[in-house]
Amino acid sequence: MRVHRSIIAVLSASVLAACAGDIGGTATGGDTPPLAYVRYFNAVGDTLGTDFRAIDQITFSTPFLAVPYRGQGLGGYMGYEAGTRRIRVFPDSRDLVTTSSWLVDTTLTLEAGRYYTIIHTGYARPGSAPKQGLWVLADTFPTVSGTIAYRVINVGPDLGNVDVYATATATEALPATPTFANRGLKSVSTYVQRAPGTLVFRVFAAGTTTPALFTTAVQAGTAGTTSADPIGGASVAGTIFTAMVYSKSVAGSVAQSFTTPGVVYWIDRQPPRTTSP
Repeated sequence: MRVHRSIIAVLSASVLAACAGDIGGTATGGDTPPLAYVRYFNAVGDTLGTDFRAIDQITFSTPFLAVPYRGQGLGGYMGYEAGTRRIRVFPDSRDLVTTSSWLVDTTLTLEAGRYYTIIHTGYARPGSAPKQGLWVLADTFPTVSGTIAYRVINVGPDLGNVDVYATATATEALPATPTFANRGLKSVSTYVQRAPGTLVFRVFAAGTTTPALFTTAVQAGTAGTTSADPIGGASVAGTIFTAMVYSKSVAGSVAQSFTTPGVVYWIDRQPPRTTSP
């Protein structure tokens, strides 16, 4: 599939028109069809990076290429022509035989104006469970005013159910109940909101408070100015993000190496702009 990348690069004008840009933006162009907005995550921890491609058409079908384990496809949400779309996911490799053997071949129905998070979950190795495949979430964003909002998604197949506590520091006393309790594999929480400030996720096996499986601090972000737009983070009001809970990589596999489980947070919606478009 790599032989087609130079062709796709030539279609930069279509890619720019299809890109959703800041969430809430609209694509322009006289020939732009109704668009859905798609982003892709690789949560398969036992194989190569992946290439996510629409194989029914090239225009308004930006591929996500060489996405590593715990990675997001470059560009975030991208505009895809709405309707029934044929998708394949391939292992990313320089070996033609390897990269021609797809992992997923499926059809997605995309609704115009909707935002979709597509997560590649499970294991690719034969005989491993759960088996890899695409998990499609239709995203609905909360309204925030002077706060931040965040949710948790568990994509770690060997972690079991987890409790996630959101605290200002890694050392303060835990709340009486988890912020997100008993979250199993492919469990999506609702968004919660809190005042902007320091934020740490502390993750435990469900029903326990010691030891922590891992602790992850969320970056503060950068406030906007009249000459620069804000960068989303825990301290910037208007930020909406997802915290994904990942397993460690499978030992001895060719996946990008992570020796411990962890949280990676992904911006769902940037804070409001502070400069003119």
